[in-house]
Amino acid sequence: MTIGQQLKKFRLLLGLSQADMAAGIVTASFYSKVERDQSEIIIDKLVEILNAHNISLNEFFEAFDKENLPNLNLEKKVYSYFDNRDLGKLIALKKEVKDRDALIYLKLKLIIADLEGRVHEMPQNSQEELRKICLEEDTNAQKNFWDIAISTPLYNFAELKGLITYIFNNQNQYDLTNDQLLISLMNLLIRYLDRCYKENHFAEAEKVGKFVNTMPSNFSIIFHKLVVKYYLALFNNDSKLANKIIGLINQSGFQHYTKTLPQIKGEKI
Repeated sequence: MTIGQQLKKFRLLLGLSQADMAAGIVTASFYSKVERDQSEIIIDKLVEILNAHNISLNEFFEAFDKENLPNLNLEKKVYSYFDNRDLGKLIALKKEVKDRDALIYLKLKLIIADLEGRVHEMPQNSQEELRKICLEEDTNAQKNFWDIAISTPLYNFAELKGLITYIFNNQNQYDLTNDQLLISLMNLLIRYLDRCYKENHFAEAEKVGKFVNTMPSNFSIIFHKLVVKYYLALFNNDSKLANKIIGLINQSGFQHYTKTLPQIKGEKI
């Protein structure tokens, strides 16, 4: 299914000519090329055309959602397992998707390599491809931050700092009532905190802590806020608080998550 095919289907159902369907929003000749998949129409113009003919966006894009449902479900699994830092499930899923979706397989390889501390072993061309795709997908769509969160090992600290600063300065443009956006943002901030800790950027970690304190008191990110507090406890050499938080995480059944966290100095998690 393409945008052009879907437009043609609705035009024929409405009994309109191509010029009528274009409605003066684009030229009839350009519209004809869009229907034949010879030109791409920008989303703003597409929405104008749909609105002009009282075609609901949900109805128009429903076919695309159904077509992409298997991949969407796979991505949900990837992000869910990443959110829980469940290495076992991530490895099993990687075997399952190897011959089904090259991009999801590549993302899984990156997540697993990151959690196992061996991103440097990934081929450079794979790293560059993922870095480009993940950044473009998230910054253009602005629906969530999952792909940027999983690709944090591919950026140097200055680049990551720039991304986080941009988010902090433009937080009003994000819908922080959306659970998926909120959880994905927390994952990004936790991965950033991990880099802050490993590369000794205390001032940046403090900024993250202050930002997280302003975020909604949402049940879906209680756990993530606890992880943020753990990193801040490490920065402040507060081993008592850090141990308490590790205990709470383990009691919640997330022992595999604690294995991915930096160790308290002089102790093993």
